[in-house]
Amino acid sequence: MPGHLDAEDPERYQPESDIRQFLAAKAADAVMPEQLLAAVHERWAVKTGADDDAQALTGQAPTQTTVAELRGLAVPAHLPPDGRSEGAEKTVWELTATLQTFRRESDGDYHLVIADDQNDTMIAEIPNPGDITTPSHFAEQIASARTAFDDHFQIVENISAPTVPAALAPGEAAQFQQAAVPVTVTGLGFFDFNHGQLGVAPNAIELHPVINIVFGS
Repeated sequence: MPGHLDAEDPERYQPESDIRQFLAAKAADAVMPEQLLAAVHERWAVKTGADDDAQALTGQAPTQTTVAELRGLAVPAHLPPDGRSEGAEKTVWELTATLQTFRRESDGDYHLVIADDQNDTMIAEIPNPGDITTPSHFAEQIASARTAFDDHFQIVENISAPTVPAALAPGEAAQFQQAAVPVTVTGLGFFDFNHGQLGVAPNAIELHPVINIVFGS
């Protein structure tokens, strides 16, 4: 995969890896064993700010950036499974963009597609506090961001409860909702892997978890 093949850890990006098998099984609407269901939580501690490296970021002032600047960063040579790579993943970022569309993912995260004035996009994700399995160093901020999002879009949910998978027909997915509203988003840098998700940046960088969101210009 361009930009993501890691010579130090090639198995992570090979077809036989759990995450690859998960994607293949999902596309085929196959019944998946537990280890493949767990694959959706790859680097879950990092995604939820529960990793040891995140503790050092709790007092860090946000670094102002743009969608374009983050999209232009190089992908680190190694992405630790339970920790953060140097640079972007050890930075709290803040940017202003347009929230184009969003939906709730199967792991409980809100998947936000944000864009700049050139319509270049990247992803930001707000975890559901009820799905954070290891205590997060940013638990209060994540819960506050989730509540602010729910309040703005009048979403009713219990953020202290784990996500119950939606009863969807085979091949059906939760629909994205259009938004087109300006937002200022603060979050921790995170490099995902590109599997064709809507809005993904060329380097698959995200703000994940989002720890603050403000609506309006």
